Amino acid sequence: MSEKKFEADADFLIFVREWSDFLKFQRRYSENTLISYMRDVNDFFKFLTEHFGEKVSINLLKNLKNSDFRSWLSARACKDMAARSNVRALSSVKSFFNYLADRGLIDLKVINSVRRPKLAHLLPKPIEEDNIYMFLNLDRFFENDEPWITNRDRALYLLLYCTGLRINEALNIKTKDVAPEMDILGKGKKHRMIILLPIILEAINKYVTSCPYNLDDNFLFVGIKGKKLHASYVDNRLEKLRYIHGLPEHASAHSFRHSFATHLVKNGADLRSVQDLLGHESLASTQIYTDIDNVNLLKTFEKTHPLEK
Repeated sequence: MSEKKFEADADFLIFVREWSDFLKFQRRYSENTLISYMRDVNDFFKFLTEHFGEKVSINLLKNLKNSDFRSWLSARACKDMAARSNVRALSSVKSFFNYLADRGLIDLKVINSVRRPKLAHLLPKPIEEDNIYMFLNLDRFFENDEPWITNRDRALYLLLYCTGLRINEALNIKTKDVAPEMDILGKGKKHRMIILLPIILEAINKYVTSCPYNLDDNFLFVGIKGKKLHASYVDNRLEKLRYIHGLPEHASAHSFRHSFATHLVKNGADLRSVQDLLGHESLASTQIYTDIDNVNLLKTFEKTHPLEK
């Protein structure tokens, strides 16, 4: 832990560092996930320091009541923290408690009795097919971009839409690994196979050929200085492109993934196949795209039924 944001016993801080190492080296969590977990537990321990007016310790955690956890979640809600953020924060704290429980240091009865905040049933927002086709076929995305930048962006957007890759999965691809069939190491260190259509391979080849940098032993997608692209850079560019080319407000790198899945389901793809392509562990995560299709079906019914005209 690089920054201490709460008061705690020295022994307690050792447990926090050991838990962090456990997540990093045993669970092999990504850097972004680790940052989120540490931010959440820091927030919880800071609340306890202020709430009880004493240093955080194992003994303090042992004596926490259900109401203490609810007070923390209420305090977060008062700061306009979203319910989804609070669910994740509670999960992070539970992870730390489970680590302590496995070492016989604490009981899980109280924290397991805490109900997680209710989440609204939010459906993913895909981009309409016509909008995506228009966007992908633009001659240029930004007028002042060099041709190789345009080729790079087109290859990346095509890859996201035609494979359903997460943005970080796409940006982690090495040029030497590009092939019609590719093994992708995804979320949770799970492998899955994706297929690159000829149109994607052609776009990638055009980009690599025009790129001023040697990409043979490099990441496939690089910036103007030849360094690996970051997801934030991609989304910042897409945010600007939304206004230039009339894309919907929710258009982002991740919305290409939602569009991929939604359009497959809409056109009759088997849900199990879509699950495998997306790398979802649970079929329930993929079924939300059926919900989207049902919503669209109802809207079409309302617009076209004779009695609604």
